[in-house]
Amino acid sequence: MAEWTGVPNELLSQLERYRFQPRRSHSAQIRGERLSPRKGISIEFADYRHYTPGDDLRHLDWNILARLDRAYLRTYQDEQELPVHLLLDCSASMAFGEPSKFDGARTLAGSLGYIGLVGGDAVYPHALGVSASEVRPLRGRVAYLRLQEWLRVREPSGRALSTAIQRFAQANLPSGMAFLITDGLDEALPDALRALGARRHELVVLQILSEVELEPELEGDLRLIDAETGEALEITATRTVLNEYRNRLKAHLDAIQNSCRRIGAHYLQVRNQQSPQDILLRALYPLGVLQG
Repeated sequence: MAEWTGVPNELLSQLERYRFQPRRSHSAQIRGERLSPRKGISIEFADYRHYTPGDDLRHLDWNILARLDRAYLRTYQDEQELPVHLLLDCSASMAFGEPSKFDGARTLAGSLGYIGLVGGDAVYPHALGVSASEVRPLRGRVAYLRLQEWLRVREPSGRALSTAIQRFAQANLPSGMAFLITDGLDEALPDALRALGARRHELVVLQILSEVELEPELEGDLRLIDAETGEALEITATRTVLNEYRNRLKAHLDAIQNSCRRIGAHYLQVRNQQSPQDILLRALYPLGVLQG
């Protein structure tokens, strides 16, 4: 698989004016730049907090900096940050396709993360299907380079996507917007989505598939190898076998979409060859997830 080259700069420039549009308010660890929709709260000074790299310098108190040589930020009562969780499917099946589904997923995750960081939100990257590690939020435009490096070193080598989703649902993390970017090729995914629906996250499922998976052009005697388990299956690709495959795939995709509908999640099926601009600005934007 060729090395991922990151999100194109021209796309980042296009995304500058977009912000996430949550349907409800979410509690966050610290205050941020997002105006709260709660009523009866005026715009007035609330408190100070220590400056951390990546914070917006517009809120820096320059008088304190000049007097004490210490950096503090002013926070306000009606400002809060939105937690944005990027759930990247790192299962081995994501390596399939040309370009690979995994590269497309990384570009989408990087684009969504950039929107969050520029908009003053807290971005939490999660690698699903690989060894769990501590998840720390990224904040501020300058943190985009860290997100890009995090995405660059990820590899599609894991398995048990549904287990990883349930682990995320059970984690003690602030609720917010959660973007699941996956091929969804896990039989237990519909049940995992329903478990996730019990949390207060606003879920957006971006299912990325290749044309070959949707319409395989196979014939003759074949030996198929499961990318995640390594198990082999020998088949004869007749018209009947291919029709059975299409029917089972359709039933699985319908089950995923129905689970999303039941829990109030947005669902969008995309192709690995679609441009990120087409996915984000022509497909995701009309759903009301983005504003700009």
